[in-house]
Amino acid sequence: MPQYDDAALVRALVTGEPEAPGVLFDRYGEVVQRVLARTLGFRHPDRVDLLHDVFVSALEGIRTLKNPAALKSWLIGMTVFSAQAALRRIRRNGPTEAPELAEQQEAPTASPEVVEAVRALYAVMDRLSDEDRAVFILRYVEDMTLEEVAEACRFSFSTARRRISRAEERFRGLLPDYPALCERIRENVR
Repeated sequence: MPQYDDAALVRALVTGEPEAPGVLFDRYGEVVQRVLARTLGFRHPDRVDLLHDVFVSALEGIRTLKNPAALKSWLIGMTVFSAQAALRRIRRNGPTEAPELAEQQEAPTASPEVVEAVRALYAVMDRLSDEDRAVFILRYVEDMTLEEVAEACRFSFSTARRRISRAEERFRGLLPDYPALCERIRENVR
């Protein structure tokens, strides 16, 4: 399989090179899955369908990508918008199910304290607006830079900074309702 940087991969996708879609999925499938899982919860029933939809949309819309070097941010942006639409549907039909930590590859044998902290984290995030939840996850869970968040969400840098600040403020305001999460955060800051 040929080696592509993102710009070359975009060119290969646009010209229809047969191996390019597989390269795209191999390179970014895991990050798209992770953003969907962390945004929707690990047991969301439509997560696999949404993963498929993100990549189908990407393949169909690849010609609209103005900056081929920004492929990752563009794809994450599509993922965020798909997840936000799914969250709106969830909120109309009932609350997001808390993730089952046993399904996470990062912590298959998590302690009860960690499980409780993760449940509390998702409970706090369920109380954030879809927009605040998305920027919070990208910035603090996915550890994206401010510039990457701005690009993924199609915001200006200053708008991204404002929205991340607002999400962080709202997150902190909700923390006192979740002592297990507060304790976990305090331990990690030490």
